[in-house]
Amino acid sequence: MSHPAQQTPDSASFDEKKVDGLDGGAPVTTTLTAGVDEPEHSEHDVAETNRIMSKIDWRVLPVCAVLYLFSFLDRSAIGNAKTAGMNKSLKLTDSEYAGALSAFFALYCLLEVPSNILLKKYGAKIYLPCIVVLWGIIMMCTAFVKNFEGLLAMRILLGGFEAGLFPGVTWYISTLYPRRAIQLRIGMFFSAATIAGAFGGLLAYGLVHIRNTSMEPWSYIFLVEGILTIVAGVVSYWVLFDGHKDAKFLTEAEKEHMQYTLAHDATATPFNTSFQWKFVRAGLTDWKVYWSLLTYISCITPLYSIALTLPSILRISLGYDPIKSQLLTVPVYIVAALLVVVFAWGADRFENRSAGMIAGTSLSLVGWAILLTSHTPNVRYGATFLAAAGSYAAFPSIVALVSQNVASTTKRGVAIAIQVGVGGLAGTISSNIFPARTAPRYELACKINVAMNAVAILTSALNVLFLYIANKKKQRMLDSGEAQRIPREVLADMGDASPYFKYRY
Repeated sequence: MSHPAQQTPDSASFDEKKVDGLDGGAPVTTTLTAGVDEPEHSEHDVAETNRIMSKIDWRVLPVCAVLYLFSFLDRSAIGNAKTAGMNKSLKLTDSEYAGALSAFFALYCLLEVPSNILLKKYGAKIYLPCIVVLWGIIMMCTAFVKNFEGLLAMRILLGGFEAGLFPGVTWYISTLYPRRAIQLRIGMFFSAATIAGAFGGLLAYGLVHIRNTSMEPWSYIFLVEGILTIVAGVVSYWVLFDGHKDAKFLTEAEKEHMQYTLAHDATATPFNTSFQWKFVRAGLTDWKVYWSLLTYISCITPLYSIALTLPSILRISLGYDPIKSQLLTVPVYIVAALLVVVFAWGADRFENRSAGMIAGTSLSLVGWAILLTSHTPNVRYGATFLAAAGSYAAFPSIVALVSQNVASTTKRGVAIAIQVGVGGLAGTISSNIFPARTAPRYELACKINVAMNAVAILTSALNVLFLYIANKKKQRMLDSGEAQRIPREVLADMGDASPYFKYRY
């Protein structure tokens, strides 16, 4: 059956054009003759797309979630190790521990963009498992460090190898699903980060009970998590695929259907998705990327404050013993994981990312405000639920917003990498706002996180306004006939700047 007729520009009458598949694979040949409908393909409707997406879900989401679980588990294991006695064993000062936390983000921030370029070149099946295995080895080596210098080196290398996973998986998902379905998938794999917090607490609780060995209990946290990470990386090689064209579980008709759906996701004009340096430059100079970066940093600072210090907050600020502190992190993360999925489902269902972003950061703001003002342990413990759940639930929205509003896959990969890479510097903020002298209430950190959430709310609201203005400008180009005079091949290179591409909020 044929795809529904779609309105196309009148100009640029030419016969055929190769349009690269969005998965970076074989080109899809479409007849781009002016003034006629698109070519014949398999049936193009929402029900068929949803059916195929369900098949992809079962293959992609579990493995991506597991990989990100270990990514977040491994970077935040240092918080559990501290509670288990690492600082005392390594004779770390307060500033040295903060330095070790911050060191993770040195290479992590620098390598995001190069990593996504390499991912597009070599494919997810090879690239993602390789970096997972490499950082698993680094985790194992961390178990044997004897001083601050060794810990610092391992944290720098860990950040370098982990740099490619989150932006890589986000880009990978954006090449497999249409815009309307992206956030739920990002939310489902990102929920693994919150589950990692719960799993990490339970794992640390069990491992710190190991006694009568030549290794310290905290060392087992790094060793065991490193081994599990390596296993996950090896298994992922046999599960991942490089795009629709390599998905052996899809029929040829299903592959063609999904490639057509994504090529015409935002406009009847297929985009040029080949790798070209001009698309890299476009990603580096897009205002949407840098405005969203403000929201990203403002949202992730409170999130990292929870991820890196929750065990210490519960132990020092609320007065619980080290073992109980590990266990009490579990329900906090479980609630946060559930809210991530609920918010992500709502964002896709109502096709509105910004509302969830504002709601989540508002919830987090309330949580940190209670931590700042209350002196009652049980009330403060309840506030950690709000602070964690709000930040974690809001986070996928800002990532999905960039993914759905950048068209070219090369430009999108760069945009996501800039956001995650530069935005990851917020981790250095979170790492340094909990000095021991501010314990037990950590008023400085609470004030900063309240302010960050307020900035996130403001920038999210303004982003909606800016996108609305941009869409109105595009509509004027359509109404005046200016858009119809743009040659078809030029439109293919314009990507999201095309007047036929409408931004979503």
